[in-house]
Amino acid sequence: MAMTTDETRSGEIDKIKSDLQQLRDDLGKLLGHIGSYGKGKLGGTREKVGAAVEDWQERAHDRFQGTGQQVTERSRQALDASRDAVQQKPLTYIVAAFVAGMILASLFEWKRS
Repeated sequence: MAMTTDETRSGEIDKIKSDLQQLRDDLGKLLGHIGSYGKGKLGGTREKVGAAVEDWQERAHDRFQGTGQQVTERSRQALDASRDAVQQKPLTYIVAAFVAGMILASLFEWKRS
């Protein structure tokens, strides 16, 4: 009877060892699957963030281009308006330019002395 109890205990211990080894293997596989799932999710998130950044860059580029075109158009309009004004009253603008030149010349002369 002592032998059967020792044999039973030995068999149970071997079975527990085998179960623990199987549990370790299963946990290793589970962690591997969780890791690969996490990597897959991370890759998907990375792709989504990359797409969002590209979209934002394209929209910003388009806005900057639109703004640049507006600035160019408005400066053209302002230049055309000033040309038209000078063409309509050339003598007035010649006198204004002369007076502005005299004022600047007197300021520079005053600073030198």
